[in-house]
Amino acid sequence: MELPSQLVPIPGAAGLHAWMPYDSGGWGFANCLWVVSGEDAAVVDTPYDQPLTDAMIRAAGPVLGSGRVSTVVNTHANGDHSWGNHLFPGATVITTRSGFEHLAHEPTPEEMHRLLNETSPDGALGWYLRRHFGMFDFLSARTPIPTQTFSGRHVFEVGGREVELIEVGPAHHSGDLIARVGDVVCAGDVFFPDDHPPHWSGPIQKIIDANETILDLSPRVIVPGHGGLKGPRDLREHIDYLGTLQREIRLRFDGGLKVREAMDDIFRREFFPKLRLPERLMIVIAVEYGHLQGETEGPSIIELASGAAQWAFDRHTEPRVPVA
Repeated sequence: MELPSQLVPIPGAAGLHAWMPYDSGGWGFANCLWVVSGEDAAVVDTPYDQPLTDAMIRAAGPVLGSGRVSTVVNTHANGDHSWGNHLFPGATVITTRSGFEHLAHEPTPEEMHRLLNETSPDGALGWYLRRHFGMFDFLSARTPIPTQTFSGRHVFEVGGREVELIEVGPAHHSGDLIARVGDVVCAGDVFFPDDHPPHWSGPIQKIIDANETILDLSPRVIVPGHGGLKGPRDLREHIDYLGTLQREIRLRFDGGLKVREAMDDIFRREFFPKLRLPERLMIVIAVEYGHLQGETEGPSIIELASGAAQWAFDRHTEPRVPVA
């Protein structure tokens, strides 16, 4: 796999650079924000494994110079935003208290390695994992252990420059936070454009509320969890998408459809067909159904991912009718 080789300067924001491995949201290639001020630097989120993190650190060399990263922030507990933390030794690692408490429910790098290598490639989950996660070196990753947690809001400085952290979860995940530096906001995965997003916590209204919180900050530039740099207009369009999805799921829940039936019915109606990875709607539907049913504890991440993998596998293997 050819690794990306540069940080992207954020227009009009001196000292701020985005690491965007790929334009597509995809699985596992998350964006990271670098804040560099004088000899000090902070990184918001770290990549999925050591090769990706090493590539990012090399790319930051010309920007960082003789400075050092003193602070790492994790927007949430998913591994593609935190499993490279250990490659910043001595840095203070900050996340929300609720995000840290949820770590016990996350797959570990070792578990991801086993799932990737020990599931059958002929089964839905094994096929899907190899297709979307086979390029990652999970044995080089480490479970993140924060050194500082907070609830609500937290402010710290990078070379005299203020970084504000705001807890907006549970939304995409338990304990989501966003980071604001001036008129630039790093949104983590509460803003997940370009593909159909997977959301593990919800309900959808909480994700909408988190995006509204970003809009209330009057950002000029938004660094989403995946995909390219965005602006307020893009975020409003994403809020409309979430609202539409919320209504469509509720209609099918009230109509008595099961999760898979709701998914098939929504997909047949070409729901936002330009967005990729439609199978991830299975995750959002299952989570939203759980909230609508009043469940206090939903399926695990692996169970949710397995449902999405099965739907994609069925679509991949269903007989194709030849065109006459």
